[in-house]
Amino acid sequence: MIISLNEDVVNKTKTPGGTALTLPEVLVCLVVKLGYNPARITDNLTKRGILVPSTEDANGLLIFQTYNRLVEDILLDSDKIVPKQETLDDLVIALQELFPRERKPDAYGVPKYSYRGNKRDIAQKLQKFFKLYGEDYSYDDIKKATKNYVERYKYDKTYMKTLQYFIFKEGEGSQLATELENIEDSTVSETPTDWTNTLV
Repeated sequence: MIISLNEDVVNKTKTPGGTALTLPEVLVCLVVKLGYNPARITDNLTKRGILVPSTEDANGLLIFQTYNRLVEDILLDSDKIVPKQETLDDLVIALQELFPRERKPDAYGVPKYSYRGNKRDIAQKLQKFFKLYGEDYSYDDIKKATKNYVERYKYDKTYMKTLQYFIFKEGEGSQLATELENIEDSTVSETPTDWTNTLV
């Protein structure tokens, strides 16, 4: 079974009487439509430690980290426009090789965070990148943009991001997307202008 939901479609679809549903409401209705009890499912997930109480989240629940990654994997691997992890292997390795082998220091100057990260996390970040920013960019474009970024920090890595956060970081977006746009902008600006047709 493949279920596709477009939030824009959800927001503009209404009954003849003008009633609309939010995306969360549609999701709950889908659970019921498939023959399941949402309250019973939530209770079962809580008992199993998959959903955990949270004072930080507005709804009072969070998905336990291990299962949160599982849900992300399912969503990304189910999306038609997102490349499968196994098809990203060569790109992941190429990007990792562009980043330094050493570790990024923490706030106290202690080497802690791997600039290159691990293959699974990098592949997932790339999947999220393609989901959010589309599939218009070629792998060669991504490698070129990444190389440009790394080379700028050749002599001082103080503010350099790790590879996974360069690709995408929650709340900040994608530095990779910015680098790709910079390449596009520089290509446009380097295009010579033909003034012969504009002279009067």
